[in-house]
Amino acid sequence: MSRVLAIGIDGATFDLIQPWAEAGALPHLAKLMSEGVHGPLESTLPPVTSPAWPTFATGKNPGKHGVFDFIRPLGGRFELVNASSLRAKTLWDILSEAGRTVGIMNVPVTYPPEPVNGFVIGGMLSPMTGTFTFPADLLDRYAGDLPPYRIAPSVQYKEGNEGAFTADLLDLVRRRGKYALRLMEDYPHDFLMVHFQATDVLQHALWRIVDPSHPRYDPDLAAEALPAFRGVYQAIDEAIGQMLARLDGDTTVVVMSDHGFGPLHHTVNVNLFLLEQGLLKLKQGAWNRLKTGLFMAGLTPASIWHVIERAGLQNYVWQVSKSTRNKVVSKFLSFDDVDWSRTVAYSIGHVGQVYINLKGREPQGIVEPGEEYRAVQVRVAEALQELRHPKTGAPMVDEVIPGGTVAHGPYASRSADLHLVIDGYRAIAFPLFAADRRIVTRQIRGDSGCHRRHGVLIAWGRDIRSGEHLASARIHDLAPTILHLLGLRVPDDMDGRVLTRALESDRPVEYEHVDAALGGAQRDLSPEETAEVEDRLRSLGYLG
Repeated sequence: MSRVLAIGIDGATFDLIQPWAEAGALPHLAKLMSEGVHGPLESTLPPVTSPAWPTFATGKNPGKHGVFDFIRPLGGRFELVNASSLRAKTLWDILSEAGRTVGIMNVPVTYPPEPVNGFVIGGMLSPMTGTFTFPADLLDRYAGDLPPYRIAPSVQYKEGNEGAFTADLLDLVRRRGKYALRLMEDYPHDFLMVHFQATDVLQHALWRIVDPSHPRYDPDLAAEALPAFRGVYQAIDEAIGQMLARLDGDTTVVVMSDHGFGPLHHTVNVNLFLLEQGLLKLKQGAWNRLKTGLFMAGLTPASIWHVIERAGLQNYVWQVSKSTRNKVVSKFLSFDDVDWSRTVAYSIGHVGQVYINLKGREPQGIVEPGEEYRAVQVRVAEALQELRHPKTGAPMVDEVIPGGTVAHGPYASRSADLHLVIDGYRAIAFPLFAADRRIVTRQIRGDSGCHRRHGVLIAWGRDIRSGEHLASARIHDLAPTILHLLGLRVPDDMDGRVLTRALESDRPVEYEHVDAALGGAQRDLSPEETAEVEDRLRSLGYLG
């Protein structure tokens, strides 16, 4: 019987893999590429981890599965998403119902884990304080035999700790590889998914050392840190080689990433721009005027963070209780200071998402659906053309993409109303209200890399053609392709298509009609779980 091994390398890009593979540094990925098929894999819009992996898992656009970001905006507030936010069946749900065995390791948006015909280890949004595996005792069986399992990094990057930072990520990869090999042996499977998060974290922090064109490129730092950076990719390549050695001839290997990666130069405080354009309004009370004045005078999250950076205290910030941090944050200008009765648009989300303050959807919405909504969309889109690069004066917004062209389905109304591509993704939005008094500034946390629309796809095995280049694969094509490889019919409500060009067999694709699956009840995380996951997202830069 056919099997599939899927390997997710978060944020992987051919910009790095291709030259390193050709140079002999990634021999196992080079083998898969030369003997199989490969090509760019188009991600979701925005190209963010949290909607991209559910789109991979369901074969559906976010308008059908309901997850658009790490958070669900609620008029300046937000709630965290989790696996129960998904409104569609995943690949492993479908396989389990068909009697196939599955193993899922560390894929984002899999906490809380649902029962499957096999096992699940939750991904980066899993709190260590919760039960993040199914079965619940899965990892207990390896206590004392393998090192303790780790979900996320332990060391936050700060300038000067490149060695400790990359060593921690290398340990994260190697531990995951060891568990993958043991679980492959102990749990026979038809489908196994192993996900490596370390590459995404690495590239956010240190992209500048692999990019001589980056304005913050330092040749001395690059010479010192590049071997360790490349070593994280090499450790994943080594783990892939060890997994390949345990496969039989019936297994197809799929290597993929949720998005690509590239340089990050600036952060845009979009809400300050909307404020300047009269599209967002602040409350007029004395306290709010004082906070606004202090913010514009320089008392901002960015100024405080830079003091923390200079003192080398970044890793200690997240040890302070969330309630204490919230008290500090409340002293800055924030969404609490927005006058929603006069605001027509706001931004929340770290790539560049703009929401219209729509009546009936937003808690204090004022824009009427229909003609007024469309007029406000146009007004905001036109205003965004005035956003200029601080040095060159050139327009910074390359594209303003209406949400209705991105998402369709029963949950499409949750999409951002406008998706921004700012300076070719070399600039991103500050995810919450604003970090700095300037509209365009450097990234508050010092990150030098961020996501791109196209990741990687590599497929190899008996059922895969040899030497074929794939030019137009999309992330939601993988679920139907994997079902087809495993001999199952494809649900007709999936948006993806089977990548028949990659396959040796011309066996026709079979479809089955399914009724829309709305998913079970939404489960909110406990306050303790929420605090832990929010802290992790902040430490990784996804919440400021």
